[in-house]
Amino acid sequence: MSRTKPNYWLTLAIIASFIAVAVFGIVTFRNTFAVREVEQRIAKSHAVREATHQLLSSVKDMQTGQRGYLLTGNPIYLDPYRIGVEQIQAGFARLRDLTADNPIQLKHLDEMQQLVEQKHEYLAHTIQLRSEAPNEPIGDQVIEIVKSGEGEGTMEKLRDVAKKILTHEGELLAQREAASEHDAEVSRTAIMAGHAIALGLIVIAGFVAHVDRKKRDSAETRLDAKQSELAAVINSANDGIIAFNRDFGIRLTNPAAAAMWGIDGSTSVGQSLLNFVPHQRREGIRQRVQKFLDSSESSMPFTDGVGLRSNGEEFPCEGEITKTRSGEEDFLTLILADVSQSRDLNAKLRQHTLILDQVRDAVLVCDKEDRILSWNEGAHRLYGLSKSEALGKNAAQLLFPDDRPLWDAGRDATLAAGDYSAEFTQRTADGRQRIVEQRRSLLRNEQGEPTAQLILSIDVSDRKREEAKERRSQRLESIGTLAGGVAHDLNNVLTPILMSGKLLKQGSPNASRLHDTIVTSAQRGAQMIQKLLAFAGGDQTQSEEVDLREILNELEEILSHTLQKTIDLQISIPDTLDLIHADSTELSQVLMNLAINARDAMPSGGRLDIQVENFYVDPSRASHSDNLNTGPHVLLTVADTGEGIPKEVIERIFDPFFTTKAQGKGTGLGLATTLGIVRSFGGDVTVYSEPLAGTIFSVYLPSSKLTQPKVPAARVENHQPPKGNGELILIVDDESLIVETSCETLQSNRYRTVAARSGAEAVAIFQNRGDEIDCVLLDMMMPGMDGLDTKDALRELNPNVRVIASSGLRRPGSSGGRLVDVDGFLPKPYTDEQLLNMLRNVLDA
Repeated sequence: MSRTKPNYWLTLAIIASFIAVAVFGIVTFRNTFAVREVEQRIAKSHAVREATHQLLSSVKDMQTGQRGYLLTGNPIYLDPYRIGVEQIQAGFARLRDLTADNPIQLKHLDEMQQLVEQKHEYLAHTIQLRSEAPNEPIGDQVIEIVKSGEGEGTMEKLRDVAKKILTHEGELLAQREAASEHDAEVSRTAIMAGHAIALGLIVIAGFVAHVDRKKRDSAETRLDAKQSELAAVINSANDGIIAFNRDFGIRLTNPAAAAMWGIDGSTSVGQSLLNFVPHQRREGIRQRVQKFLDSSESSMPFTDGVGLRSNGEEFPCEGEITKTRSGEEDFLTLILADVSQSRDLNAKLRQHTLILDQVRDAVLVCDKEDRILSWNEGAHRLYGLSKSEALGKNAAQLLFPDDRPLWDAGRDATLAAGDYSAEFTQRTADGRQRIVEQRRSLLRNEQGEPTAQLILSIDVSDRKREEAKERRSQRLESIGTLAGGVAHDLNNVLTPILMSGKLLKQGSPNASRLHDTIVTSAQRGAQMIQKLLAFAGGDQTQSEEVDLREILNELEEILSHTLQKTIDLQISIPDTLDLIHADSTELSQVLMNLAINARDAMPSGGRLDIQVENFYVDPSRASHSDNLNTGPHVLLTVADTGEGIPKEVIERIFDPFFTTKAQGKGTGLGLATTLGIVRSFGGDVTVYSEPLAGTIFSVYLPSSKLTQPKVPAARVENHQPPKGNGELILIVDDESLIVETSCETLQSNRYRTVAARSGAEAVAIFQNRGDEIDCVLLDMMMPGMDGLDTKDALRELNPNVRVIASSGLRRPGSSGGRLVDVDGFLPKPYTDEQLLNMLRNVLDA
């Protein structure tokens, strides 16, 4: 019962709604008919008003034609008059037809018609008078009629009557419009009421159905949205997605799968999936899928798949097959990826990695943010960092933690020029310092935009060490040659010292002159030894701005002791010369090697010319050398008048270990070392020789900047050295004569002294009297505990103790930096003035 009752009330509601619609339909029809009748009356009122205006317009046309004819006498102006007469007759007929049911308007029409007839008679009379003499000027009678104003008075009455007609018709129009609006409002109300009732009944009847439909629509909307979302995901996937049934019939393919096969996706539906598998693999695929369908597994991944494109090309693929059930049918989904490019790329990457790992040098790639993208085994060997420790790290922080500007300069230069090369020292992971020659190249993408840096780092530490050994060997070889010449002059220096000493002991009356002879000879010997030590130095090269004139001045004195007297040495030095960036010790070795070669080429004597000048290397000259750049240089020329070099030999003179000298007379490294040194400075060496005419070596060195003209050396005034104030000085030296003379010199200048003949003795004295000692004068070359160890031991006892180092061989910086923390250095031999000045400077610092 409860199930039929809602249907009963629903039926009643539907019937009631139909009755209501019928009733209100009848009412609506009646009201609509009434509205239509009123609208017709409104239209009639508008027609009356329009006809009245038209009638007045026709009267005006009659009057216009009459006036034109009166003025011109031309009958053509009577056309408007005649048309107006005809329109007036038709207008009155229409107005009487429209107002036949309105006595008031008929009365107005009668009055208006009478006035129109009067107007017509007046106009016709004036026209008649003008027509009697059309070619003559207007007659006086006509003028008098016009001036009387009779016609204008009639026209004014016509306007008043017309106004009455229009006013009355306007009142009727307002009444009819109001009635029409009322009837329309009644109809609208009835219609709205009927529709509201019907609609309410229909809404009630359909509420339950609406709610149910709404639920179904909502579910369908959500389903459509999910399907659209799923379709968008499937169509935008990079991997191929294929849906098929257990018979391998394709039901869906996404664009990626269609592109992979080289087909139109719409044509694949209905085809067999096996059509896109090589023929020899189809049966195996069928068995694998059937086995998968029979199993309880929900997915089947694979990595050994092979696909078949529409053009017959096979390609490797991998992916996964999943299964589900739709109704009574098994449904499978294949997700497929074409791995041909990635496998080729991986194979190439593995091959490149293997190749790079065979390279002994460090090869790495960094992106624009300095992150390391590639790291070979050579980089592992050089820096001591594995790939896992380096990849992804910031190269500047990892490889240049203490010198970030050096890395930034290389990166900026690479970005600006496309490549970069430099040589510098780097610290490895285990703390070792290695000399690295680094070359960088800029990597670009297909659009030409820079993306990364390819960096090749070559460990040249061993090579540099061997080169240093070769240079030192050459230097020592030159020193051996030099020593033979110096020995004679040293004997010449020692002879007057010995003789003057004996004369002084015998009480010679020329004591002052003999004293000056001893001092002068000793100073000459000291200068010779210092120049020899300077030439023998150079364990570590240090490039700086060098004035080649100063080196030539030193070399001139050395060569004067080295060359035989039969060789005429001429050195030409200009007043101004560009500076060069080089190592002064290595430059001395270059000059010495070339001078010794020239000497050996002139066994019977000759002339040796050494010249230096500013020289501009133009592009033509630079093109003949791989190591010369265009620009300002300093040109050093060493020319001899010796035997010359044969043409078959001249091409090999710079080869290492090549020599034409007899066994034991040379190693063949001199010119090779010379060329290597010059090229390390960015220069080059050329040679020109003619047999029996001599040889010219030209050394091109890039200039740094212009020097100022030479100025005369300032005259040194003779000042008395500063004296002491009773300070206690500890003198440490294994040479008794030096200790005695130093003590006597200091004591005579108001210092107190205490002496030690060894480092151990000095440490013992300092332990007892360290608080009294103001400064230590320490010899660096002593047996047992040398000067360096003694200095370290003294500093452990008192870190603030003042130490003046002294040596005839060791110079600051030649012992790995351990002399940088001394307060002063006195090279032996030194004078009393030098000793006192140094001591005063250190004590007052």
